[in-house]
Amino acid sequence: MSQDSGSGDKLTRSETITALVHYYRAEVTRSLAWRTRLDRTTNWAVGTTAAFLGFGFSHPEITHAFFLFGIAIAYILLFVEARRYRFYDAYEYRVRLLNQNFIYGVLTSRLRLEEGAYWLAELASDLRHPQYKMARVYALGRRIYSNYIYLFLVLIAGWLLKIKLHPVGAETWEQYLRQAALGEIPGWLVLTFIAVFFLHLLVFLVIGRRKRGGRDIFFGVAGSEQDAKSSLEET
Repeated sequence: MSQDSGSGDKLTRSETITALVHYYRAEVTRSLAWRTRLDRTTNWAVGTTAAFLGFGFSHPEITHAFFLFGIAIAYILLFVEARRYRFYDAYEYRVRLLNQNFIYGVLTSRLRLEEGAYWLAELASDLRHPQYKMARVYALGRRIYSNYIYLFLVLIAGWLLKIKLHPVGAETWEQYLRQAALGEIPGWLVLTFIAVFFLHLLVFLVIGRRKRGGRDIFFGVAGSEQDAKSSLEET
């Protein structure tokens, strides 16, 4: 009779250390790859902001709606970057877990590899049931706090200046409102929409400034259960 496929020989201490060393190298590489993707998205957003500012003021006939389109593009990139940030954080969590337990244990000669060690059980559980480690709302707040609040401020300031200068310089508030209109949409309504948009950015900003600590942020209750437990394989 062949040996039961569900059973396996217990690894020796040296074999376990060797496996963890190779796994640590792979996890660090994957974490750095997602960090590179994160930075690349930020570069896209900065380049997009610069491009819209340059083209927006190049000709008076270009409508101020051009800047609103730029804000929409930056907002889409914000969501892309927040998603990548959640992936990066999930893999970085494993690297931190290994740093604080495996690498630290090796350096201090206090490495715990016995069965039932908390960090080994936590790592095994995260590998078998991968999860995001932060809520989508918190990830959006962190990216806004880090970079995007400045990009949106620049775009909104450019939009307001565009209305002031083009197609002709607005001398009165009434003229400014007329130039802020979008077709049949009155200028005051357009300005109100942007004000509400900016307020919602401030809400995300406040969320992003909070320190992580509670399980509500760490394990991401803002997403659905299926989203929180979705696979973290590269798409």
